[in-house]
Amino acid sequence: MKQLTPMDSHFYYFEGPNQPMMIGSLWLCDQSTAPDGIVRHKEILQYISDRLNTTSYFRRRLEQAPFQLDDPYWLEDENFDLEYHVRHVGLPQPGDWRQLCIFTARTMSRSVDMERAPWEVYIIEGVNNVEGVPPNSFAVLIRFHHAYVDGKSSLELSTALMEETSAHEYGRRDRVEVAERAPTRLEMWARTAPRMVGQTFRSVKAGFDFSRKSLELANLFRKEGLPDQRRVPKTIFNTAVSPHRSYGAHSWVIPELKRMRQLHKGASLNDVLLAVIAGGMRRYLAKHNQLPAKDSLVSMCPVSIRPEDSKVEGGNLISAMYIAIGTNVADPVERLQVIQARTARGIPIAKEILCDLSNAAGDLMPPAMRALGAWVQNKTHVTSTLPLINTVITNVPGIPGNTTRYFAGAAIRDVFPLVPVCDGMAISHGMTGIYDRLNLGVVADRGVVPDMDFYIECMQASTEEYLQATETFEAMAYAAAAEQLKAAKAAKAVEKTESALVAKEAGSQSSAPKAQVASKPKRAPAKAKAKVTPKKATAKPAASVDDPASQPTARKHLEAVPKTSIASTSATKSSLADQTSASIVSAAESAPEQRKQDGR
Repeated sequence: MKQLTPMDSHFYYFEGPNQPMMIGSLWLCDQSTAPDGIVRHKEILQYISDRLNTTSYFRRRLEQAPFQLDDPYWLEDENFDLEYHVRHVGLPQPGDWRQLCIFTARTMSRSVDMERAPWEVYIIEGVNNVEGVPPNSFAVLIRFHHAYVDGKSSLELSTALMEETSAHEYGRRDRVEVAERAPTRLEMWARTAPRMVGQTFRSVKAGFDFSRKSLELANLFRKEGLPDQRRVPKTIFNTAVSPHRSYGAHSWVIPELKRMRQLHKGASLNDVLLAVIAGGMRRYLAKHNQLPAKDSLVSMCPVSIRPEDSKVEGGNLISAMYIAIGTNVADPVERLQVIQARTARGIPIAKEILCDLSNAAGDLMPPAMRALGAWVQNKTHVTSTLPLINTVITNVPGIPGNTTRYFAGAAIRDVFPLVPVCDGMAISHGMTGIYDRLNLGVVADRGVVPDMDFYIECMQASTEEYLQATETFEAMAYAAAAEQLKAAKAAKAVEKTESALVAKEAGSQSSAPKAQVASKPKRAPAKAKAKVTPKKATAKPAASVDDPASQPTARKHLEAVPKTSIASTSATKSSLADQTSASIVSAAESAPEQRKQDGR
């Protein structure tokens, strides 16, 4: 048996009738790719049974400690019943996206039986009018309890139900399934009593770790300064949630998101996503006259610390950073700049300090005290009156590559994430990728966000705003690059012209002595010698090239181009012209001296 960590048990203890701690995903499947063009429910049951054979994790249930004096344990259920966990339902017609979102929201408002393995799969048939899949498709809704998995491990468990071929080998078993015997009460006491005795030692050790990490965080703030925003504004999202949910989703094209990164140097894809979502939230709150005047909304952004090569072990291996997402900034480019600066500072703090700090805080208190604190919170809803965050925004790594994945022979066309909400945080944003798209799933309290369709429209408007800003930036950068190329060509032409003049002048100087030797003219008498004042040769003016910055249109374009590149081009032109003029003047001034030496 494996015991829940303090972070895992946190999600278990905070479970309540109004805030089921469920996480999951919604798949859209095209069954026309199946061998017979249709997938039957009995085939799906057999398929899931075969795929669950690859791991024992789907069979685990909770085993409580005596009198709940310690955190629960995971035990492989000897009475596991697959048909209890796989449900078969149908959508009301016309079977469109709205009907699917309503069913998803209602399902996410319920918890699961914690006496069984805490997960469910809903096979939803009748998806006949949803964009992206043909009629007669079906959807798969997978839900896990958050104590069971975090976002990354839930995806890894979900992908265990996928294949890269539509031709499934039914009845295949790669491992022997062995269920654990449930321990007796005496055996559970034998596990719990030593841990109760050792709790004092764990608390002391956790206290030292907590103090050390707190001091490290304080030193960091003393060196780098406190965050620029240290207050969380109270919004309509900071309230006690009801058991009812609303759900919506939006899809982005990943190449378009990557184009937006060029709006600010150093911006990551996650920075762009935070900026786009912040723009959508700003629009929604402004429409309802609920936008905070000064402070930005603060989002908790989970940061996975699970090793990339780790096996699927479930549980929660996450930290979190708390970021003011710039909803108080109207300009989209400036908002992205602000977010990039904050995340660049927040991610190292989350990975190196806050993770150990939260784990130490969990070990510091005995499990019974943590359970009591969660019970008090669920009864008093204190976090809804003292805002700690406004929302959660999490990006879960998606299905890698562009290879089509299949579920029981049906091609998986789209995947949308599901993230829970809780008291004091009535809206959540989850993102995951599939093929060349990145999908956003929004779960909210239905009383707080009853108009989910409008909320998704705000996200689309924010996306279009960033796309327009990107296109403007690209056009300005292209125009500036064209001006630089034109200036470089002009400078090269000046250099070529002046080089030709210098070569011509040098050629005339070298031919003059030869002419004197051949003719040998008589010298004029001294009194008749005419005084010749040598004419100073002047360099021909360089070809006139207008400075791009002097033109109003060009100046506007050049504002988006780094000044160093423009300055370097101008300096190059000026240097070439100065050097050429100096060489011509020098050659012209030396000509009289040469004639004097030759006796002219």
